[in-house]
Amino acid sequence: MKKTKKLLACLIAAATMFTMGSTAFAADTTPTDQETVTVKKVYMLTNEGTTSPAETFTLEQVGKGSVSDSEATMAPDLGTITGAEFAKGAATVDGTTGNITVALPAYDNVGIYEYTLREVAGTKAGVNYYGNDIKLKVTVVNGTNGKLRIAAVHTESTGKKSDSFVNTYSAGTLDISKTVEGNLGDKDKYFEFKVTLRGVEGKTYEESYAVTGGSEGASNPTSIKIGEETTFKLKHGDTISIKNLPYGVSYTVTETAAAGYTTTRNGDDSTVNAADQKVEFTNTRTGDVDTGVNLTTLPYILVFAGVIVIAGAAFITRRRKFED
Repeated sequence: MKKTKKLLACLIAAATMFTMGSTAFAADTTPTDQETVTVKKVYMLTNEGTTSPAETFTLEQVGKGSVSDSEATMAPDLGTITGAEFAKGAATVDGTTGNITVALPAYDNVGIYEYTLREVAGTKAGVNYYGNDIKLKVTVVNGTNGKLRIAAVHTESTGKKSDSFVNTYSAGTLDISKTVEGNLGDKDKYFEFKVTLRGVEGKTYEESYAVTGGSEGASNPTSIKIGEETTFKLKHGDTISIKNLPYGVSYTVTETAAAGYTTTRNGDDSTVNAADQKVEFTNTRTGDVDTGVNLTTLPYILVFAGVIVIAGAAFITRRRKFED
């Protein structure tokens, strides 16, 4: 009997704790009215070591909203949409987060209101703008002190709920290098190159792009602009690097012919689409060296001379023996 009472007491205590826990959980999940909804924008770098341009990402409402499970016949338009601002260099490989804020309108009727949002595509070169539609669903319910607005955001393409959308900045480095070979190749000689960068129509670019490397004696430019032919000088072992070129930039690299040298090239004119792209030039100059001795017969001459020396030594040795 005592054991039965103890078991009953334990069950009552457990039930009480479960009920209290459930009540507390329910209190924590009671919805509150949302005046705004936040859409997170993540600004990421495709390649480490690049610098993203400043940009403001924002959304716009596409068409009219729809309404269901309601006495309302139409959905009121969304309020002001405030974009997410990012300073130059803000993006990282892991991603930097900013917020787009969407103001919700007042609703006269309960129901489910759905809206389509779309990112306003910018023109910054190298920036990938989010192309899919974003669905915003606002459920309006009766609350204790009036109507409650409960918002959920998800992509229309996948149907999965998400409040975070990614934009990437993609840029790379163009390396141009020089090697001199051959027995008459002058490794202190500077060779002239002309480089032209071309952008994509409708895209906006930085005023110029930094150039590093090369030899101090060449006095090369430290930057290059889109659309302008720029001259550089390289000698043996030199490499210049044009940094942070947005994907889509095309380039041409030509070398001014140098008398007496043959030129081979590794890497064609192309479009920036990777972290590192290289164009390598090798200049070769060879020739016969006049040493005064025909090098092809030199081994035979040396053998003949050796034979004479040995024969002479043998003759002298035999003569001394004879004289003795």
